[in-house]
Amino acid sequence: MRKSFILSILFIGFVNCFLFAQNSDKELSKSKSRPIKKDNFLIDVSYDNLVNAPNGVNFKFGYGNSYQVFYDHQFKAKVLSGAVGIGYSHSKYFNNGYITQIDTATGADYSTFQTISSVKSDSSYKRNSYTTNYFDIPVEIRFRSTPNEKGHSWKASIGFKVGFRLNSYTTTKTDKGRYSDFIQPNLTSTRYGITARFGYGRVGLVGYYGLTRLFEANKGHEIIPYSIGFTISPF
Repeated sequence: MRKSFILSILFIGFVNCFLFAQNSDKELSKSKSRPIKKDNFLIDVSYDNLVNAPNGVNFKFGYGNSYQVFYDHQFKAKVLSGAVGIGYSHSKYFNNGYITQIDTATGADYSTFQTISSVKSDSSYKRNSYTTNYFDIPVEIRFRSTPNEKGHSWKASIGFKVGFRLNSYTTTKTDKGRYSDFIQPNLTSTRYGITARFGYGRVGLVGYYGLTRLFEANKGHEIIPYSIGFTISPF
C-alpha cells in the first residue's frame, strides 16, 4: 500500500509538470499558427506474446496496454527531440501452461511452464492466463516532420524502456471456479528492452522486444517477451 501511494504521488506530480509544459507549448504554437503536438501522453494497445516457450506449452494469445507520460525536449535540429517519462504497463498471456518449480540435479530451484494436464488432473479445466504489471521508465529519440496547418506530422522514434515488476500471477478457470496464484519465485524483478514507434498525427504503430528473460538467469526457462500494436496520442 505504501509503495502504491508513493508511486501515485510521483505520477500526479509528473503529470502536473507535463501539463504546465504542454500549456506553454500551446501558447507558443498560437503565435506561429501551428499547434505543437509533442506526444506528452501516450496509450499503447498491443498483441503480447513470449518467445521460446517450453515444449508442449502454447501461448495462444496475449494482449497488453500501457499508459505513459513524457517530457519532450526539442533539440536544435527542429525535427529531432528527446523524451523521458514514466508509465504503467499490463500484459496478459493466455496459455495451456502452469508455472512450476523443479529441483535440478544440483539441488537448485528452477522455474518453468509445464502443461496443465501434466501438473493437474482436473478435467474441468477451461482456461489459464499469466499476467504481469510493471512500472516503466521509457526514454526515446524522436523524429517529427514539419507539421501541417492542423499540427499533424509524420513521426518515428526509437527508444529504451526499463520496467520494475509490481506484481504477476496466474489465473486458472475451471468448472469449480477461478483460482489465482500470486506466488511466482525466480521471476526477473527488473526488465528492459528496445522500443520503436512510427505513425502520423495522433495514431501509429509501436513495438517492444525484451532484452531480459522472464525468469532470472539460470533460475528459469529462457522466455523473452515482445509486443506489437497501436499507439495513440489523445491530446
